[in-house]
Amino acid sequence: MRRPHYLLVITSVVGLVLVACASPAASGEPGASSGSAPSAAAEASQGGGGGGGGGGDSGLTLPDGAWTAGHANATVSGDLSGTIEADLFAATSITDGGNTFLQYISSDGAQVAVAIYPNDVGVSVVSSDFSGGGGSTAGGQCEVSFSRSDDNAVEGTVHCEDAPMLSSTGTVDTLATLDVSFSATR
Repeated sequence: MRRPHYLLVITSVVGLVLVACASPAASGEPGASSGSAPSAAAEASQGGGGGGGGGGDSGLTLPDGAWTAGHANATVSGDLSGTIEADLFAATSITDGGNTFLQYISSDGAQVAVAIYPNDVGVSVVSSDFSGGGGSTAGGQCEVSFSRSDDNAVEGTVHCEDAPMLSSTGTVDTLATLDVSFSATR
């Protein structure tokens, strides 16, 4: 029975992404943003304009609320390879307190998760062939770009070099390039 192991891996990867991308707003640190209004970067990119760059700051705070539709494409290359095409899973995709979690699930159960915090972005992928994720932008492992970010939609790409991956055979310490494009609408 492979299903319970698969669910454990999914839960672990999502948990790691959330821990890696823990928002300073949740910790009550001074200067942390937890408001529900769009940030200056979000306002500057409304209507499909520019977006945030890479590095340690996503520059994006989206207003609170549920996400209802969207699509993600993840491409893994390097020591492991594969692609995932998945649609937004609305039941678990939400922005709350300036922290956004988007989950995408394909028809065969593969998943892509994108976590957007005011100072960080993280991604994870899970399929029958591999699981792993992009560390966070704070660690410099990933570069993020938003092509649209407003009250009703967010679109962007995340590129991670040397993302830690686990193969379906249990091979650890495998590194891959992870490219994720995603969109979500309200």
